[in-house]
Amino acid sequence: MLTMKNKSLLLLLLTLTLPIQATALNTDSDQPMNIEADRVDIDDEKGTNIFRGNVVITRGSIRISGDKVVVYRDKEKNLDKVHSVGKPAHFQQTPDNKSVPVIAEAEELFYDSVKEILIMRRNGKIVQGGDTFTGDHIIYDSKRNKITAKQTTGTTNTRTSKGRVHITIQPKKKTPKK
Repeated sequence: MLTMKNKSLLLLLLTLTLPIQATALNTDSDQPMNIEADRVDIDDEKGTNIFRGNVVITRGSIRISGDKVVVYRDKEKNLDKVHSVGKPAHFQQTPDNKSVPVIAEAEELFYDSVKEILIMRRNGKIVQGGDTFTGDHIIYDSKRNKITAKQTTGTTNTRTSKGRVHITIQPKKKTPKK
């Protein structure tokens, strides 16, 4: 069980050292959205599109995939939110000023394109370069450069022991001295 002191230290570590903290590529929202699936059900009145069967969505540097993906659109028919389910569902995006993409996966992904927030539920994992972050419930807020993770009571994450959060941070590459 994490004590308040340990929770504070973990939060400080995440805030100061996790290189996944970067903003999304600014041009992604200006790009067209391309979708491939085995089946689609579109409800313009409700603003929902349900895609089933090996779904792949791309938009700029963003790539979302899953077994079933629901795309929610606002009144102007702009992308609002995406809910992807899979074993696992995947998300990928290249942040501005980075050559390495952020890659995330979980059994359930919720992406809010307006707020630029990705929520991973059940067996979540987020990776950038060699750094990894796993947990049952992870929130990646690229707009505010913030990651929050917690264990989910009563479940066991297959990636971590007893549903606990796990972080692996690679050492910085040393520059040779001249």
